[in-house]
Amino acid sequence: MGTAVKLLALAYGLVLFGAFIVMARNKSVKPFYTTLWLVVSLFMLSFVVFEDLYRRLASLLRVENATIFVIVGLISFLLIYVLHLSVKISEISNRMQELITQSAILERELRKLNEPNGSVEAGTVDNPETRTDKAK
Repeated sequence: MGTAVKLLALAYGLVLFGAFIVMARNKSVKPFYTTLWLVVSLFMLSFVVFEDLYRRLASLLRVENATIFVIVGLISFLLIYVLHLSVKISEISNRMQELITQSAILERELRKLNEPNGSVEAGTVDNPETRTDKAK
């Protein structure tokens, strides 16, 4: 790896590491994600320190260039992370649908309690100007 690439990896790793340390102190990111990104930043820093290790691993796996080995590793990590985020988004979407349904049920029950005769027409709102009873 060239000196310019090493310096870039070092700078990028230090910036990431510092940013996530600050985020961890401010508690602006959940601990799981803070840990995850701290590991990624340490991985970036390891390019500079353990360059020979990556070359040996690449040659053991019969990969011609250690850079390709590292890029495939990073892409694999990103794909796994995208899968994790997809699962989380699906869970949140399902939970939001449950909350919408529960809110609609509670709203309907509240309307029933507020109506004098206990019946509610679909889609009506308790608006004094649209009521037809004599309680205006």
